Amino acid sequence: MKTQMRFQKYICLAMLILGALGLLYAFMYCTGGLSELGRNIIAEGDQKVSTFEAAEGKYDAFMYNRVQPFNNAMMYCGIVMVLLAALLFATASHSRRNYYITNYIATGLCSVSNIVMSVILMVYNTYWKGEFLKVDFAAWDSYVQERINMGFSVADQHFSDSTLWFNIGYVVYALIIVGSILLILNMVWKIMLMRGEKKLLNGNATVKEVAA
Repeated sequence: MKTQMRFQKYICLAMLILGALGLLYAFMYCTGGLSELGRNIIAEGDQKVSTFEAAEGKYDAFMYNRVQPFNNAMMYCGIVMVLLAALLFATASHSRRNYYITNYIATGLCSVSNIVMSVILMVYNTYWKGEFLKVDFAAWDSYVQERINMGFSVADQHFSDSTLWFNIGYVVYALIIVGSILLILNMVWKIMLMRGEKKLLNGNATVKEVAA
């Protein structure tokens, strides 16, 4: 039982860390290639325009704006993940020797919700990665090179076709899924030990009654 109780403490702490990681990832999502793309949306009079014009079937810099609703959804999911992990501690699921209904509810909500959210976010992340790859990188790069040739500072020109931050999402959400599965297994382990303890106590009580 002691080994299991140490494990439940660690896995509950891990879920809190993973929830915070999911939230941090949401804040970092629009860095890298997306951030560089967003820098190409500039004000022109009363309107905002893309510095480069995309070919038919491709996207210009406004692709950065299109991904924002998904980025917001990721942030909300990250907040929920943190709150669900906090629920584990609020119900003492990290320290109780015996689990009660509140512990089962907290564990179920945290693990299942995290798995569902992570799978959905991974699917949408794949979609938006594909959309990002439809940006007209040739037109964008051409605009940047033109600016450099005109004497503008190289450091002030922004171009990146990196999908690094999209790819990091697969790692982040895979870790959350693994953590959630371990949380479920911890609950199963707890139930098995509780049943074993109950049988042992019942057995001792029967022996004492016979001896009496």
